[in-house]
Amino acid sequence: MTRQRAGGRRRNKGRLAVLALSVLPVAVPGLVMLPSVEFAVVAKPVEPHLQTVSLTTRSVRAEGKHVPDLRVVRPDGDVEVVEPRRTAVFSGEIRTEPFRLVAATWTSSAPGVTAWVRSRNDGLWSPWYELPEGEGHAPDPGSSEATGARAGTDPLVVPESRAVQVRVDTADGTVPDDLRLDLIDPGESPADSSVGRPNSSSAVAAPTRPVILTRAQWGADESLRESGLPDYGGVRGAFVHHTVSANNYAAADVPAIIRGIYAYHVNSRGWRDIGYNFLVDRFGRIWEGRFGGITLPVTGAHTAGYNDDAFAMSAIGTYTNKAPETALLTAYQRLFAWKFSIHGVDPRGPANYDGEVWPAIAGHRDAASTECPGGALYARLPTIRAGTVASMGVVPALSVGRDISNDGYPDLLARRASDASLWIWKGAMGGGFGALTQLGAGWRGTNAVVMPGDLNRDGADDIVARRSADATLWLYPGNGRGGILPATQIGSGWHAFTALLGPGDVNGDGIVDLIARRSNGSLWLYPGAGSGGLRQGVQIGSGWNAMDIVVGPGDWGGDGRVDLIGRRASDASLWLYAGFGNGGFGNVVQIGSNWGGFDSITGAGDVNHDGALDLVARSKAGLMLLYPGNGRGGFRVSSQIGNGWGVFDRVI
Repeated sequence: MTRQRAGGRRRNKGRLAVLALSVLPVAVPGLVMLPSVEFAVVAKPVEPHLQTVSLTTRSVRAEGKHVPDLRVVRPDGDVEVVEPRRTAVFSGEIRTEPFRLVAATWTSSAPGVTAWVRSRNDGLWSPWYELPEGEGHAPDPGSSEATGARAGTDPLVVPESRAVQVRVDTADGTVPDDLRLDLIDPGESPADSSVGRPNSSSAVAAPTRPVILTRAQWGADESLRESGLPDYGGVRGAFVHHTVSANNYAAADVPAIIRGIYAYHVNSRGWRDIGYNFLVDRFGRIWEGRFGGITLPVTGAHTAGYNDDAFAMSAIGTYTNKAPETALLTAYQRLFAWKFSIHGVDPRGPANYDGEVWPAIAGHRDAASTECPGGALYARLPTIRAGTVASMGVVPALSVGRDISNDGYPDLLARRASDASLWIWKGAMGGGFGALTQLGAGWRGTNAVVMPGDLNRDGADDIVARRSADATLWLYPGNGRGGILPATQIGSGWHAFTALLGPGDVNGDGIVDLIARRSNGSLWLYPGAGSGGLRQGVQIGSGWNAMDIVVGPGDWGGDGRVDLIGRRASDASLWLYAGFGNGGFGNVVQIGSNWGGFDSITGAGDVNHDGALDLVARSKAGLMLLYPGNGRGGFRVSSQIGNGWGVFDRVI
C-alpha cells in the first residue's frame, strides 16, 4: 500500500497509556517500558490573541475590481512579479488590532489556492509576501487529530502590524468555503527575558543529548493545547522542514515566533498542539516542539501521512536560496544522531514507510508536493546525513533485520512440517509476539532459510533461502507490508555449507552480510553487495564443526559490533564470539551451560523492547522460551512465551 501524499492514511497507532508527568520504568508484563520523562510547564500562562477576518464577504472579493500585478518579495529576499490569474479575493486595507503572524485558512477542499499579503507597520506598508501552501504540514489523514482540522497556508511572521491587505487566487476563481485571514499576536512571556538560559527543571539526559530548550523556555501556554498526552508511534526516520519565516530575526525574537506558530496550529488549523517535534533557529539553538517527551516517539503534525513513523525538526527561516548557517546544520546533526541512537535508526540506510522508501533523513519535499525545506537547505541534506553518522560514531545494530511485517517490531519465521508452509510470528507493541499467520506455501524444497535484513537496500527486510535440489541461493525480497516478492537467484554451488546465518552488518560497511559454515568446519563471510547480491566470500574462521548450533544475534555484547553465538555439541555449553567490526571474531567467552534441551536457538532481535537483543529457544517438547539479553553479553531471567511449536521443523 502506498501512502497518499498529504492525503490518505493507513493507520493510527493510538495512544500509549502514559498517565504521570514523571514516568518511571516499572516491570509490568505486557506494558511498554518508557524512559523516565519530566515535562516542564510555564509558571505564568501566556495568552496569544487570535483575530479572524472573513474573506467570503462581497466587500473584499475581486468582483468588479481592478487587480494589479504584485511585486512579491519572498522571505529570503527574492522578488517576482505575479500577474492576475483567477483572483477570488483582492481586499482593500483591513485595519486590525496588533498582530505578528498572518495566514489564510478555509474548510472546503480547494485546489490551487495561492495567497499573498502585505502588512502595515508604523504607517508604512511592507512588500507583498506569498503565503506558502501548507497542505503537507498536517496531521495524518484519517487520524483523530485530522478530524475537524482546517486547511490553510503556512504562517508568515511579520513585524507588529495594525493593518493588512490580501489577494487570493484559486484554480477556478471561486472563494473556498469559510475563507478567512487569521492574525495572531503571540503575546508577552516571562520566557522572553530569559531566552536561551538553561532550565534547571529539564530532565536529566544521556551525555550525548544536545541542549534542547524546553516549551517553558519559549513560553508555551499549556492550557492552549489539547489536554493529556499526544499519540505515540514509532521512529523510522526524520524529516527536515523550514518555517518560511524571515531570516533576519534576533535571538530574543525566537520565543515569540514559536508561540505564534503554536497558536496558529492550534487555534487556526485546529490541531492538538504545535505540529513540529523540534525547531531550530539560525543560531543553532534547538527548541522542544510538540508536548509529550523529547525521548519518546511523539506523533506530530508535520508531514501528512508520515507523522506516526517519523519525527521532524523545522528550521526557523526561509532557505530557498539562502544558505543554511553552519550552526543550524550542526544542530540538525546532533539532534538526529541523539534521536536515532535512542530509537535504533541507521542514518545510512533507507526508511520504509509502508512500502514507500525515503532516506532515513529526508526533506519534506520528498514526501509531499512542496518546496519545503527550501532548495538551499535541501541541498545540504547530504551534509546533515554525514554529520549524523559521524556524531553517532557506531550505528546501532538492534534491529538485525527481522522486521518482515515492517511495523517496528522483530518477527520470527517458522516452517510447518506437515505441509512445508512458512509462517510469521509478528512482534507485538507491548513486547513478545502477537498473531501467527501464514506467509507462504511450498517451502519443502529449501534446506536453509535466514532473515539477513535489508539485503537489497530497498527499505524492507528480506528472506534468503537455499534450495535443496541444486544448492542455489535465492533472495525473497520483502514488500514492506508483511509479504514477500518473487524470488531472484543470487548464488549457486552452496551444497558444501552446513549452516547459513544472517547476522547483520559484520564488516561495518553499512550493508548486511551472510555467514556460512562449510562441512569441514571453516566459517566464511559473504559481504552484501548492496543490491541484493553477494561479494566474493572470505574465510574468517575454522573449527566451527564443534558447534551443533550457530546463531547470529546481532550486537549481543552492546559494543556496536555484530557477534556470533555457538552451542558446543560435546557439552551443550553456550559461547559468545565477539565481533571485531571488520569481519572477524574473537574474544571467546562462555555465557551459558545446559542448553542441550533445545533443538532450536534463534537471535530474535529486541523482543521485549528494553534496548538489548534477545534469544528465543524452542525446547524438544515444543515450548518457546525468551532469553532476554542484558546488553552486555549476558542474560536476564527467561520466560515461556509459547507452546505447541513441535509442529514446526524449523524456527528462523
